[in-house]
Amino acid sequence: MLKRLTSALLLLCMLASMAPMVFAEPDADSEAVKISDSTMFMSTGYQNVAFLSDGNIDAYQTASGKCTISLMNERGIGYVYLMFDMEYGEYVIENATTGVTITGGQEGYLHECINLDEAFHGPVTSVTFHFNRGAVRLSEIEVYSVGTLPETVQVWEPPLEGKTDILLLSAHGDDEQLFFAGLLPKYAGQEKAGVQVAYLTDHRNDTPQRTHEILNGLWATGCTAYPIMPSFPDFRIDSLKGTYTEYMRLGYSQDLLLNYVVELLRRFKPQVVVGHDIDGEYGHGMHMAYTDTLINALKVCNDPSILPDLTQKYGTWEVPKTYLHLYNKNTIELDYDQPLSAFDGMTAFEVSQKLGYPCHRSQQDSWFTGWINGDNNEITKASQIKRYNPCRFGLYSSTVGDDVEKNDFLENITTYQEQERLEQERLEQEANKQEAIEQERLEQERQELDRIEAEKAEQKRLEQERLEKEKQEQERLQAQEQQKQQTMVTWIIVGVAGIALILIVVYFLLRRRAIRRYMED
Repeated sequence: MLKRLTSALLLLCMLASMAPMVFAEPDADSEAVKISDSTMFMSTGYQNVAFLSDGNIDAYQTASGKCTISLMNERGIGYVYLMFDMEYGEYVIENATTGVTITGGQEGYLHECINLDEAFHGPVTSVTFHFNRGAVRLSEIEVYSVGTLPETVQVWEPPLEGKTDILLLSAHGDDEQLFFAGLLPKYAGQEKAGVQVAYLTDHRNDTPQRTHEILNGLWATGCTAYPIMPSFPDFRIDSLKGTYTEYMRLGYSQDLLLNYVVELLRRFKPQVVVGHDIDGEYGHGMHMAYTDTLINALKVCNDPSILPDLTQKYGTWEVPKTYLHLYNKNTIELDYDQPLSAFDGMTAFEVSQKLGYPCHRSQQDSWFTGWINGDNNEITKASQIKRYNPCRFGLYSSTVGDDVEKNDFLENITTYQEQERLEQERLEQEANKQEAIEQERLEQERQELDRIEAEKAEQKRLEQERLEKEKQEQERLQAQEQQKQQTMVTWIIVGVAGIALILIVVYFLLRRRAIRRYMED
């Protein structure tokens, strides 16, 4: 606690001593600017933090136990790009102004870019990284303002578990830029297929900095899925048997190698696997061993009884297509000499030759440099390479038929992205169909309701008409009855009047007769 308070005090004093600076409001749509030089670095685990921003990725230091690294910049920090020399794991990132914390390092990447602007909902002026366990082996830290990051900053996506279109089995870091030159720029960079690279060694037993070279080369050639770098040691013996024997001596059995490759196949479920020449290109035993192990893995990776723990974890898998470099059956020849829009018109081969392979700085003095460039830099096309040509492969196995065009790893293959698009399209069509059915059902219901309403209305009209007729008939009958009654009354009156008249007449006649009799008497 005392160390933290002391560090914080010292930081505040240093800030107070700086001349006041006025910065424009950060613009998230502008390009992010590297601000490492104007950022203050402090640490409780490293005595001297200058190595963290000296631009030399090969120069690393190790801090043991709990370690903190604090960064301060009044301009506002948008991103922090950490380059570890050894995988570390999870650590805590604290917004020193607000005290809010997030977790970084969950994926265990060597090169990890943290978007502070997104994580903390705005740029921060002071951030502290807390490494609370084990040794921290850092090489570089780059600090950027808010905005769009430069393309050189590596923002890795997780390995393509269960959705790999092309799994490239590269024995060493640099083989993917040499004997497979053009593959990554064409398929990962240009076509945006799901390309996963899995190595046989991480080189740490011999040349540790090659892990950085691997990442830099992959990123430069368009690969964004974080590679698989196992800890099998690197050495050279120019025979398959000798390589297996040396691995056994070092504690790595053939079964262990087989387990590794079977796990790759089951975990990544590649539609296409690309491997080395069976003869190891120039005779390298590790190239031979990787491909020999692949061939053996292809035989068992679809058998659930083989390595049941992996079966339970990943299921089984049967690889649709497998290509081997320089395999002399079912041959294909890739065209890596066409310009790619994703790389400003550079060809796939040029991207590997001029951008990818140069990242492998430790190998520039090897014979590979003359092989890929020519002794006098005369090689400008992949087609010019005669020995170990990176364009020539053979279809070793296929469950989707033979190639016809013979110029594309993905012939007869529907990529996972395309499958997702087709599935989305199918779901949309199904949804549209269901919507149409529902609309039709609703329309039928509406029509049925309209029919029922019309029937009700017609029944009501008929009922009203019937009632009206009944009323009219009743009125007619009433009128008829009234007329009858009136007629009867009339007849009664007439009858009564007639009777009365008769009686009067009779009366007068009788009276007259009586008078006459009286007169006669």
